Amino acid sequence: MQNNQGAATQEQSINQENKQETRLCNICMTFFGTAATQFYCSKCYQSIIKESSAEIQQQQQIVQEKKEKDEVVKLNEDPSKCKICKRKLGIAGIQCKCEAYFCNKHRLPEEHQCTFDHAEKAKQLLRKNNPLVDPQKLEKL
Repeated sequence: MQNNQGAATQEQSINQENKQETRLCNICMTFFGTAATQFYCSKCYQSIIKESSAEIQQQQQIVQEKKEKDEVVKLNEDPSKCKICKRKLGIAGIQCKCEAYFCNKHRLPEEHQCTFDHAEKAKQLLRKNNPLVDPQKLEKL
């Protein structure tokens, strides 16, 4: 038992030494840092945190700009040509519910990998047009 207690106290003392260990800051080489600040001084650690948050914001802006560009590209599609085969449509062009134009060959959702969920739309339409009938609402004979 004493060996187990001795081992536990040795581990605790090692952990305390590691927590209190300080090193010279790698950036400014003037002040000391601890393990909590990744061995940077407080000033350098704060500047690193600010830089990383700025980088994260820049990445989020880039992702948002890409989404906006994709939406613009969708709006700029030529409605006079089929999206799949690029054939001229004339007056025979068919607009799908995914807002793209197709020729007669590619008009079906299976033919152009349609992004619109036709099944869910049909279910919503059925729910709307067929309300639930409760027995309480019916007149008793």
